[in-house]
Amino acid sequence: MKHVYLLLVLLVISLASQAQVYSVETVPNTKLVNNSYVSDPSRILNDSTVARINQLLGDFEKTATAQVAVVILPSIGEADHVDFAQRLFRYWGIGQASNNNGLLILFIMDQRTVRFHTGYGIEGVLPDVTCKRIQQRFMVPYFKEGDYNTGMLNGIKATVSILSKPEAIEELFARDTSQDHYAYLTLAGLYVVVSLIFYLVIVRSRKFKPSADYPAVTLTRVRWFILYLIVPLVVFFLAYNLKWSFGFFFLSFYSLIVFWFIERLIRVVQIGKKFVRSGRQQEAYNFMNGQKGYWLAAAIFFPVPMILFYQLFRGRRNSFRNHPRTCAKCKTTTVKLTEAQEDEFLKAGQISEEKVGTIDYDVWKCNTCGSIEILRYPNKKSKFTHCPKCGFMTYHFGARRTLESATYTSEGYGEEERTCMHCGHHHLDKFIIPMLVMASSSGSDSSSSSSSDSGGSWGGGDSGGGGASSSW
Repeated sequence: MKHVYLLLVLLVISLASQAQVYSVETVPNTKLVNNSYVSDPSRILNDSTVARINQLLGDFEKTATAQVAVVILPSIGEADHVDFAQRLFRYWGIGQASNNNGLLILFIMDQRTVRFHTGYGIEGVLPDVTCKRIQQRFMVPYFKEGDYNTGMLNGIKATVSILSKPEAIEELFARDTSQDHYAYLTLAGLYVVVSLIFYLVIVRSRKFKPSADYPAVTLTRVRWFILYLIVPLVVFFLAYNLKWSFGFFFLSFYSLIVFWFIERLIRVVQIGKKFVRSGRQQEAYNFMNGQKGYWLAAAIFFPVPMILFYQLFRGRRNSFRNHPRTCAKCKTTTVKLTEAQEDEFLKAGQISEEKVGTIDYDVWKCNTCGSIEILRYPNKKSKFTHCPKCGFMTYHFGARRTLESATYTSEGYGEEERTCMHCGHHHLDKFIIPMLVMASSSGSDSSSSSSSDSGGSWGGGDSGGGGASSSW
């Protein structure tokens, strides 16, 4: 009988010595091979158990986006199992990178140890004490009896049950704001660089030079630094130290941009009013009209609430255009004539320009001395040009027709018609149609290889070392 026991002991020692020792790099990553969540190279678990675990963890990932990796190893040698779990977790990148919601369940046969290693985003719903409780209640009792299949399956079921609660799923889906936390430093640095470049451009263009016309509302260097550098950096500082979510940071910075627009609108309106008070109403309109592109772009890229601000800008600009003016001769107030009244003082060509929409004219008349002031407002979007005969902006492109089509051996030509809508001047310009070019045929025999990867992948998550271990 003693010989039988001795043989059994020698057999166990022999099998243990032959157990393969795995390193982090040699553990099979079955998620990349066949989309399996279980890496069991020594086949310690039954195939039915592995299939059931894969079904549970696959459904769980679809529901909560969290990833659970189960690694069953015979040995990791003399390596510390906690350090091994941390390095393997990061090597594979278990969990989603944006949420860090990964969990590694590491089973080591020769160390008789099971380890739950949690990602940053899963620590809140699966703290260390909960990991320990699951191991001691659902896994270790079965492991002591050698029933690794039941212990592992029950432990995973209990874990998934806890993580599948609505409040847990909400947290697993939540963004890991620690990444936003450090991203604010990068954004702040980038903002400082861009702001300083803009500052140098403004200095070179002499925008900070005081103006004799409106010195009180000129943007000084100190005011620029406070508005466009100091205040934004305060927002970045608060976002970093208070760990704002990116959504709240975006809303705060968007509000700051809207504040900049409000401040600028107040300044340009003040400038316009200064022109008006000095009797230069037309200069007030010209100044405001020069800002049109800026406010139109603001309405496009920041529609809320800049569309409303753009309408306010247009209303203020037009008010300067229609503001009562002072007669240059007798210094009394002039009157703006209606469209019907002003035709009496416009040339026929000017009336034609208004009809085709190239230029809008305003006629101001002084009822005291009878003097007339005619102001022109060109439409930059108009496609009309100056007529070579009458000189008015009523010359436009008419019909375009092909007289001889181009072929593969010769050019073609055609003519386009230009007509003045005022004087009727008519002119035909010939144009060349390039010769046709034979299209190069690309053969359809180019092989389009598409590699079908049946495997999945881990999401690039990270862990801070949280979790718990149990031995038996």
